[in-house]
Amino acid sequence: MTWLKLGLVLVVSVVIQLSVFVDVRFFGVAPELLALVAVLAGFLAGPERGATVAFGAGLLWDVWLPTPLGVAAMSFATVAFAIGSVEAGLFNETRAQLAGLAFLGTFGAVIGYGLLAEVVGQRGFVDVELLRVALIAAALNGVIAPLMARPMSWALRGPTTLRDPAVLR
Repeated sequence: MTWLKLGLVLVVSVVIQLSVFVDVRFFGVAPELLALVAVLAGFLAGPERGATVAFGAGLLWDVWLPTPLGVAAMSFATVAFAIGSVEAGLFNETRAQLAGLAFLGTFGAVIGYGLLAEVVGQRGFVDVELLRVALIAAALNGVIAPLMARPMSWALRGPTTLRDPAVLR
C-alpha cells in the first residue's frame, strides 16, 4: 500500500512539474518538485529508505531530462542519503529546519545533476547559470517544503518505521 501511495505522489508531482511549472516560473526558474520529493524522502524516511525513494523519483524524472538515464537518480539518491543522515542528528525539528534542509538539498541536487551530466559527457551544464538556477530553485523549494511534507509523510507511512517530525503534526 505504501508504494501505491508513494507512486501517486510521484506521478502527481511529475504532472504538476510538467504542466503548471512549464508556464509558472520565478525569475525564469521553476521549483524542482522531484528534487524536493527526494529531499523529503531522506528527511522523513531516513537515509537508506529515503535514498531508495529518491532514486526512483530521479529515474522517473530522468525520462523527461536531456541527459542519460540515471543522472538525476544518482544525484537525488545521494542528496536524500545525506539529508537523512543529517536529519538523524537534529534535536528540534521545526519548519525552519525543514525549509533549510529543503534549500540545501535542492541546491545540492541541482548542482550534483549538472556535475554528473558533465562527467557523463553532456557539455554546457556547469556554468554561472547553473549556480543561479540552483539558488532560485532551492529557495522556491524551501518555501514549498512544508506544503509538500504532508503528502510525502502520508505516502511514506507504512509498515516500516518512519521518523515523524513534530513539524508535520
